[in-house]
Amino acid sequence: MKQLYFIFLLTGCMMVARAQSSLKGMRIFVNVPSFTEFDGGPALGLEYRIKNNISVALEGQWILYDANDWDAESHGFRFTPEIKFFLPGRKHRYKWFFAAQALYKQVNSFEDYIIPHYEDNEQVYEELRTFEKQKQVFAFGGRFGVQSNFGGKKEKFFVELSVGSGFRWKGTHFIQRPPEGSMKRGRKPLFDTEGWLPDVPFKVRFGYRL
Repeated sequence: MKQLYFIFLLTGCMMVARAQSSLKGMRIFVNVPSFTEFDGGPALGLEYRIKNNISVALEGQWILYDANDWDAESHGFRFTPEIKFFLPGRKHRYKWFFAAQALYKQVNSFEDYIIPHYEDNEQVYEELRTFEKQKQVFAFGGRFGVQSNFGGKKEKFFVELSVGSGFRWKGTHFIQRPPEGSMKRGRKPLFDTEGWLPDVPFKVRFGYRL
């Protein structure tokens, strides 16, 4: 009887170890909310599960537009490195996690300015010129979420939901500053605050395990 119990126990440990080892490896994913951000565009990433309870990831975004200022032609990029710590949870599934992340974003936009020209203190004509402005954002913070696998026995697909908090810093400068007295064409952006601000990162990722 003791031998039979030992065999069952050994078999169970082997099954758990096999299930845990299947969590390791490379994953690719897409972050859906990146299209709804003010600096919007597709975001793809890679995640490598080093151990069952630790993984590292890098998400990159190609920024195609600025929803805060549709009048400006914008393009740029964003990189978000992170490290995840998974909790064993029920049956050692390692779904719930805490992530520490950083962020760097750079966006170049082209804005039209109206430049008045004067002669003898009287305005003679107005000139429309385009100036390039660069925005840089640094951020850091943490997220708490869940990553769940699905798709049959091998569970090759996964979905991840997470939200967190942190701080970010934003600064802007002109590559070539408009002359004094010029006016920006179009409306002023609604949210254009610079400096340190609170940040609320959230992710909705869908991916595939390689």
